[in-house]
Amino acid sequence: MSSAFHIIASSRCQLGLERAANHDSGENAPEIQLGNEQAAKHEKKEIRLLPVRYFFHAIYQKQPAIYRSTHETYRISETRHNCPLLRAFSMDWDDVAALLRHCHHEHTTTGTSPPLIFQNGIAITDPYTLYASNPHAAYLDGCSIIINHADLHHPIIAQLCNNLQQTFPHVYANAYLTPACSHAVAAHADDRDVLVMQILGRKKWKVYKKVPVEYPFEKEQAGKNGNKIDSSVLRGGLCFNNKDVILGQGDILYLPRGYVHEATTEDFDGVTSGYEPSFHVTLAIATHDWCLSVLLSETIRQTLDSVTHFRMALPIGPSEEYTGFGSDENSSITENPCLTQQLSEAMSLIQSAMTPDLVEQRLREKYRIHNAHAYEHRQRILSTQQSKKRKSIDDNNGCVGSAAASSLCLHSVVRLSTPQERDSVSMDEGRLRGLTVRKETISILMKILSKLKSDTDLKVAIKDLLDIAISDDVEIDRTSLSMVCDFTLLSFARCCVELGALAVERLS
Repeated sequence: MSSAFHIIASSRCQLGLERAANHDSGENAPEIQLGNEQAAKHEKKEIRLLPVRYFFHAIYQKQPAIYRSTHETYRISETRHNCPLLRAFSMDWDDVAALLRHCHHEHTTTGTSPPLIFQNGIAITDPYTLYASNPHAAYLDGCSIIINHADLHHPIIAQLCNNLQQTFPHVYANAYLTPACSHAVAAHADDRDVLVMQILGRKKWKVYKKVPVEYPFEKEQAGKNGNKIDSSVLRGGLCFNNKDVILGQGDILYLPRGYVHEATTEDFDGVTSGYEPSFHVTLAIATHDWCLSVLLSETIRQTLDSVTHFRMALPIGPSEEYTGFGSDENSSITENPCLTQQLSEAMSLIQSAMTPDLVEQRLREKYRIHNAHAYEHRQRILSTQQSKKRKSIDDNNGCVGSAAASSLCLHSVVRLSTPQERDSVSMDEGRLRGLTVRKETISILMKILSKLKSDTDLKVAIKDLLDIAISDDVEIDRTSLSMVCDFTLLSFARCCVELGALAVERLS
């Protein structure tokens, strides 16, 4: 068993469905009845410690569950050393920036998938025109950023997926960055089981109890590929005692495939006194690809493809000349001797070749191919990056421009750029030297820039930029302040340095 999964499954668990668990976990599991009226009187009845094996007996592919404060479970666990789960929960906003940078760089140099940009459920189809394909510029405008296969872009996520593959056949990761008071995608269901790790900030989730398609495949995902979600699903109540659930740092939400869900960073507590951004990593377990129907169809296809005449087109058509049997198109299939003979031969071949050993061999080979491919690509990121080691900015990157901007972290110091530095920044033809900033944060960010412009000797660490905006006696709305998170400041600084408005201050 992987050390990361042991920590997860040992944490306090909140089951998504109100039903008794009558499975013997093999570890003397206590009887659990979430619908028990007596238990309902206790404040913490919904959250309890369960044996590790309980996950596979009563939760996996059966019902949603939340594992609370898994990073705290680590601290009291015997599995203390070199745990990839704790390293993942120790990621900070600089790590998020490094993840975006690597994904964007790989896209521009090798043609891999770019960061995906959404604004309140709507995909941004032309990010170059709007944001010069800069995810930091999109974030400032209130957009969410999605990184598919994040395990190929950050070493900590790569190590976590490698570790979890000691328990699950194959695991990959997608990452979701959502600014305060926003959401990334609309309600939908997935064709895979997932473990949602809340790493930074908070996010509010709705998990709908009614499943529109049991164990869906790719083309059957509700809310995707043009598949609308029936209103009865949205009216059918929520899991987790018919309540929204909020994930905070260290919480992990398990969702079996098929459960419709949606998430937002809006209005956590029914008040608008403050908001938080969110960064979570979704660990995907591709159960749709490991089921018997898929495996049998693939194995049968491979078996029949090994016989040459099964590759030929069947003589079934609209005319006598095409079929060659003197029958019309209304003839029964059973009257076609060629088809009857081929079906009989194919069924005999399938029955003789299809054994449990062959099916298991094919499935394990599928695991091996996926893992070998992932391991090769993950090793590249593991060999070129080290977590939590911030490289100093190379003098060759200069003080302004995209190279200087891409190296910034929250501890970097910025200042107003000189006219010479601004003139040295070359812009793509047709690109304006400006930003589109969401209305909730624009006044504060412009005040920061104004302060730096008014005092050319002012040098400020990016993490402290908000302090200069609130240093005056002028009162600033608390809600607006809560919308300007550390990643907003980092994105603002990176964009300003890239455009030449600000410069990186070199440390002597």
